Amino acid sequence: MLPSSRSSPPPPWDGVPWGEATSSAALRHYQSLPKKGKPQGRESTVLAAFLLSTPQDPRSPTVLSLATGTKCLGAARLRHHGDLVHDAHAEVVARRALLRLIYTEIGRNSSPDWLVTSGTGEKWRLRDGHHLHLYITQLPCGVMPVPPSPSELLREQLDSGNGCSDFGFVQRKPGRGDTTLSMSCFDKITRWSVVGIQGALLSHILEPLYLSTVTIGQSPNGALEGFSIENNIKKVLDARLSSLSSKLPLPFKLNKQLFFEAPIPPKEFQQTSGDVPPLTCG
Repeated sequence: MLPSSRSSPPPPWDGVPWGEATSSAALRHYQSLPKKGKPQGRESTVLAAFLLSTPQDPRSPTVLSLATGTKCLGAARLRHHGDLVHDAHAEVVARRALLRLIYTEIGRNSSPDWLVTSGTGEKWRLRDGHHLHLYITQLPCGVMPVPPSPSELLREQLDSGNGCSDFGFVQRKPGRGDTTLSMSCFDKITRWSVVGIQGALLSHILEPLYLSTVTIGQSPNGALEGFSIENNIKKVLDARLSSLSSKLPLPFKLNKQLFFEAPIPPKEFQQTSGDVPPLTCG
């Protein structure tokens, strides 16, 4: 948002189990949906949700958009006519659904409950006291190279930015077969920390929309030695963005969202490991 004199109350996630609050809200919404399209048997998937907290009920966030997905197209199958979805990872699809919701909200005859026009009346912005949050059932791809077992993870990989000595290096999504050209989900979260999640088209009518928190589900195999969602991911993100702090034109800013750890998600969101190849839900 543009700098202003509006005072900011303490964030609602101070002193509360925020990871449990966001994950519970997202999983309740997911469980209320029909069975079609959900993992069956040994299948698993990734769930991502954008949530909104309000001044009226700051500690009970509401789901704005939700999606599952682990697929993306390889480079050989990319189309330049806009008739194929290149990236269908959960975080990306959930963001698309959120943008569609924003268009719908702004297009209504009545003012949205959580969006308001700015002081000049030229653009929309998030209402005062409202905060946007992201929940993901597992570490977003691109955060770190996951080894076959925790014992094979070198401590130096965490200290040097998840095994990548160049924090500015753009990573592609992992996968088998045809190599993808899609940016990793963590790279996209990094981009959202600078330009917002609204995208180029909505930027004409909406001020940059930034995340306040990102909550990630714990691994069922336990945390890797020396790794902490709250500390290590924030450390890597801050290092990647540090060189941009003095180069951003208004209304953009270097957003400092907080990271939280959520309880282990249900079995259908747990990725299998070992010799058994994972089965992902289409």
